[in-house]
Amino acid sequence: MNSVIGAARRFSGWMNGLSGIVLFLMMMLTVVDVALRAFWRPITGTYELVAMAGAVVVAFAIPQTSWDNAHIFVDFLLEKRSQTVKRTFGLFTRLLGVILFVILGYYLLTKSNHLFKSGDVSLTLGIPYYPVAYGLAFCAFMEALVLVLQTVLLFKKGENNG
Repeated sequence: MNSVIGAARRFSGWMNGLSGIVLFLMMMLTVVDVALRAFWRPITGTYELVAMAGAVVVAFAIPQTSWDNAHIFVDFLLEKRSQTVKRTFGLFTRLLGVILFVILGYYLLTKSNHLFKSGDVSLTLGIPYYPVAYGLAFCAFMEALVLVLQTVLLFKKGENNG
């Protein structure tokens, strides 16, 4: 089990690194596009590229955000509760998260297949949408795995990390 957890942590870190690279490229594209507008030569399709890149940035960062507990966590309701209540609440919220992300991943996968079969592309640059949709589906399933592994850690080590 430790090897699965370690592999999931490393892969989440890789996904987060990719997210950071895409964010940097997205920012550079925006800066260059704005600078070129001063010379009446904007980059065609910037809006499409930034929109797709934004989806990739957010989705690929989610698993690592969960590992780091960097998400918003409102714990004032649990501050003065026993460890049993905290663990029960942690289990409940993670199970809801797993269900949510599995359903989201399934529907994104269904949408990806539809986009692939229909051949939908962006209007200006003609970039197909399905690779981004498949990436988002993968990220949703990866987040579900992370939540399952955090649940295992919750009971294995008694950790309550959000």
